Amino acid sequence: MTDIIVATVEHRFAGKTPDQLFRAWTDPALLPQWLAPAPYNLVHAEVEPAPGGHYRHDIVGPDGKHVVIGEFLRFDPGRGLRKSWNYRGPNPAPRPEPTFVDVTIEPVEGGSRLVLAHSGLRDQAEWNHYDGGWRVCFGRLDKLSL
Repeated sequence: MTDIIVATVEHRFAGKTPDQLFRAWTDPALLPQWLAPAPYNLVHAEVEPAPGGHYRHDIVGPDGKHVVIGEFLRFDPGRGLRKSWNYRGPNPAPRPEPTFVDVTIEPVEGGSRLVLAHSGLRDQAEWNHYDGGWRVCFGRLDKLSL
């Protein structure tokens, strides 16, 4: 049953406020700076930052083009979001149904704590792909000046 496979990643961001981290998820100018693990590059981001708003990420890498599209199902500025994640590309294997990304952000002493849960994954290979990818992306986001 794929709905029980969830990649959960927690990261503490020193010196970053919840509002700054939320903006990093919704600002098309910031997304290309962190939302793709090397050797991939997010080359184009479209974001309609509102409840029910849509987004699109165009990513290129050594294995070709990757596109993620979806909708903001929950949109709570400075606190978190939930979005559908419809992936089209070669890695991992294509799938017709979406997965879901839930982001919760809270202030902690000296910064913020972000917890991401990527749910609806179909198998261990997909879990490995997303768990590792999100961890690399959060490392990039941690180094970004917001």
